[in-house]
Amino acid sequence: MNEITSTLNDFLVNTKSTSALILNGKGKMITSLHVDYSDSVATMSAAILSMSEKFLTDLDKGALKQLLLKTSDGVVVGNKISGTNFVVAFSKEGSNLALLMRSTEELSAELSKNSLLK
Repeated sequence: MNEITSTLNDFLVNTKSTSALILNGKGKMITSLHVDYSDSVATMSAAILSMSEKFLTDLDKGALKQLLLKTSDGVVVGNKISGTNFVVAFSKEGSNLALLMRSTEELSAELSKNSLLK
């Protein structure tokens, strides 16, 4: 698990994101960095991701790969790692959105190689 946390920490440093967490499809938090109430956030994130996947499936628009939520204070990017695992990153307004989205996708690809997240 330390390898996963280390990878997540490197991501936060490189993207200047404020926090991130990794969760499974059932809403169980796998690991998090700088997320208050991480278990609750993981559960809520899983609900949003599950509903988004169902929405896309029902409209025959393909599988969910990445989800972006823009708020008055910043952005939230969720990205599928593999199977039902997701990484969710939080960043303040003013972040380079394109860098954050691409880096989150690259992080997911790297994490998908970890046997604990397959």
